[in-house]
Amino acid sequence: MRAGSRIKSIAARFPGFAAAIRPAAHALIAVATRDNVTWAKHKLGMDTRSQWEKEHDDAAARIEAEAQHHALVMTELARDAAEAKKRLMGALSDPSAFGIGNRASGNAVLMIVVSDLRVDPRVEREARALAAAGYAVTILCPDPTLGKDPGVAVNWGPGVDARFVDWRASHYVSERPGFEGGLLFDIALRVAEALKPLAIHSHDLNTGLVAYALARMTGAHLVIDFHEWTSENVHWDLLTLAWKPYPAEWRQELKALEHRLVLEASASITVSEHIAQAISAEIAGQRSIHLVRNVPNVSIEPTRPYSSLKEVLGVPDGQFLLLYQGGTGPTRLLEPIIEAMAYAPRCVLVVRGPSLDLYGESYRQIARVGGFADRLILLPPVPSRDVVAAANGADAGIYSVLGLGKNFIYAMPNKIFEYAAAGLPVLAADYPEARRFVEVNGLGLTFDPLDPMAIARAINSLIGDATLTDGFRANAAKLICHLKQNDEWEKLVALYRDLPRRSLASRCGQ
Repeated sequence: MRAGSRIKSIAARFPGFAAAIRPAAHALIAVATRDNVTWAKHKLGMDTRSQWEKEHDDAAARIEAEAQHHALVMTELARDAAEAKKRLMGALSDPSAFGIGNRASGNAVLMIVVSDLRVDPRVEREARALAAAGYAVTILCPDPTLGKDPGVAVNWGPGVDARFVDWRASHYVSERPGFEGGLLFDIALRVAEALKPLAIHSHDLNTGLVAYALARMTGAHLVIDFHEWTSENVHWDLLTLAWKPYPAEWRQELKALEHRLVLEASASITVSEHIAQAISAEIAGQRSIHLVRNVPNVSIEPTRPYSSLKEVLGVPDGQFLLLYQGGTGPTRLLEPIIEAMAYAPRCVLVVRGPSLDLYGESYRQIARVGGFADRLILLPPVPSRDVVAAANGADAGIYSVLGLGKNFIYAMPNKIFEYAAAGLPVLAADYPEARRFVEVNGLGLTFDPLDPMAIARAINSLIGDATLTDGFRANAAKLICHLKQNDEWEKLVALYRDLPRRSLASRCGQ
């Protein structure tokens, strides 16, 4: 049996297993299936078909054995989660609940997150901004290492207490509907009752229902923060082992929760003007959504100094160094960018980001087949606060993403701000929000994200026209000066400042 078929069979027999082990097994999944389009296009570069089949059949057998053990663990987890879900649902309808905002006071903020805090710059920037304004921020996040690293931690300075909790509390995010996190609610309720927070801050829709229930039970305000437009996003399909838009019924469930949260929250935030307008339009404009873009704090000190990338990597001055910083993998659509290098001979591409242990070999294979392996350099990620300083010495920054849905097409990526903050011209995939921002601010050029030739033309335009490039750099400097004078994160602080407080007397009179 082919490895890809075996993995699909395992996924069908053990629902949830593929999602749980994807961080460890994704290299196999990506190569053994069409999840990674790059490898499919270049797999003939392997020594022999039989070698490939044996290697991945062996790996699939190991995964199947792990699946057997995982099934036992998940049986116990399912029982605990079912009981916890009942408590969550009870909190949503409890007639004795204080109600959202009815007991809000003080300066404590409880953030609920299901992501990897170590590489989540938006959560860090928001937490730091609120802490700097005098708020005491506590963050609860299920352990992204699944318990494998007991020392996992982040240190975001005074006023921010980031706590990694039992990894099992995030199990629900890959299941339909993806927001009934009873175990996370149980953990967070104990913390919230002790903190008596001014507000519960939900990061993304998958923590929205938990935060909603917490706000009802504690009387805190509810702040909803949509990093992603979840109902217009994609999900990992376990049977096809590919990213797909949500099926119609699932999508409607997600939209219903989005609308409910926006209507009942004390305040709602998102990252893109297009997304804010679209969600507001869907609920007939009954509530406005605040726009807080993911702009780096250009005044923050990096964790260490960074020398010029060209010097560190030994790239000659005559070569053009194009930098990609961010997530890697199929949805990032880096394959056409790498393929474009065949048509931009004076360019060196540096890809810096997480998960290159999973996807890096497939990227290298493109470069080997194209004959430019020496012009593709892969680097590990740097801390979120370092991304601007770490871009020192690049000639331009590039952004792209797979246009699978409105969430990607309407995104306003932090990468564009980070490149501009580093003084770099920007090359961006031609999607509405990114195109408008790049063109209005004169930051760079856009390209068809699926066409390597179009990407190469954009790269070569920068290489061949120093005046054009200098103009983009000058405009980036102007933009950053504007952003310094109009601090994006002050919008978040102002939002919190405007939340109504209930006095002790009014609370006692309830």
